[in-house]
Amino acid sequence: MKLRNYLGVLFVIISLSGKAQIKNMNDFIINLEELRTLTERLAKNYIMKGILANNPKIVKQLEDDSKKFSDFLINLTDSALNEEIEIELQKLNLSWMLMDRIMKKKYDGNAAIKVVRYADKMSEEIETIAEMVNSATKLKSVKLLRLSSEGRMLSQRLLLYYIAAKAKLRDTEIPKKFEETKKDLYNVIRILIDQSEKDPDLKADSGVLMYVEMIKDSYDKVRKNITIDSKVHPKTANMIVNQMTDNFELLTQILYEKFE
Repeated sequence: MKLRNYLGVLFVIISLSGKAQIKNMNDFIINLEELRTLTERLAKNYIMKGILANNPKIVKQLEDDSKKFSDFLINLTDSALNEEIEIELQKLNLSWMLMDRIMKKKYDGNAAIKVVRYADKMSEEIETIAEMVNSATKLKSVKLLRLSSEGRMLSQRLLLYYIAAKAKLRDTEIPKKFEETKKDLYNVIRILIDQSEKDPDLKADSGVLMYVEMIKDSYDKVRKNITIDSKVHPKTANMIVNQMTDNFELLTQILYEKFE
């Protein structure tokens, strides 16, 4: 691998760990979409902490992701493209402070429902900001990076609703949201497959094709095993879905390298 390409992949890995500074539009959109994934994963792990009491791995990831979210949000606000986007990021910060305050309290079902609803609200707020960024640029790279990052987020959202159902939260909307998320995830994968078959840049890239195929295979595994009524244990479901999440992350890294 050429040194330039290696550094491109390395930057994304560092960026997704919350350590790097935002230097261009692609970085901004990746970091912004990472916030959406973190939002879903935080809510999911908060519920898992209640289901799997005293699980140190879940507790640590929840703590790490909370810090990462705050770091990402600070970096994004400092690098906002314009005042309008900066204001929206400040609104998001208020929602985050309220969600974080709930998660720091002792777990209970009512608190978990509030956390899920805050996750939904914050995801919508981040989507609004992403659309504002998208309208400020017509770069193909931004569109594709958003798409692969959205798939990563949706995989964690699907897991959130599945685990919320297993925790028997008193929210009648959860089964409906689970099915809607599964459809949204399928549509993202379908578009990625279509793009990889039609776009000359993607069609000629063996790395892109490989990871799109891996995503398709991991989705098939999720579709067969994870339904709202399935008896799969939350810990096992977490492992199955996280494989798909990781595949989306790898695709995002490849796309970042390609357009850098």
